[in-house]
Amino acid sequence: MRTEQPTYEHGQPMQITPKGTALQRTVDASISASTEVELHADTTFLRCYAITEDVYLRWGIEDCNESLFDEVIPANQIVDLAVPVDSEGVKFTAFNVIERTASAIIIVIEK
Repeated sequence: MRTEQPTYEHGQPMQITPKGTALQRTVDASISASTEVELHADTTFLRCYAITEDVYLRWGIEDCNESLFDEVIPANQIVDLAVPVDSEGVKFTAFNVIERTASAIIIVIEK
């Protein structure tokens, strides 16, 4: 069985997302304060796009800020995240995002 990630002609790895259509989509251009996003019950994977500025992400229902976050989505980048489980083994049902600097936009596709 092949376990290597597929690559393009020049050796750059291909990005792979789970098969299927999006369960839910979030587009938010007003994340100057911590914004909570409730996940679809079947979501196991997020594809996050940060447009123009970095975005901080925190798993769970706690607010997110510049010193309390779990992930950074770099500006003009795509980040793929598996939805984690908490200390009791329960899958997170929400996350919070906030811009690192003014005018950040985030797009999240749930699979």
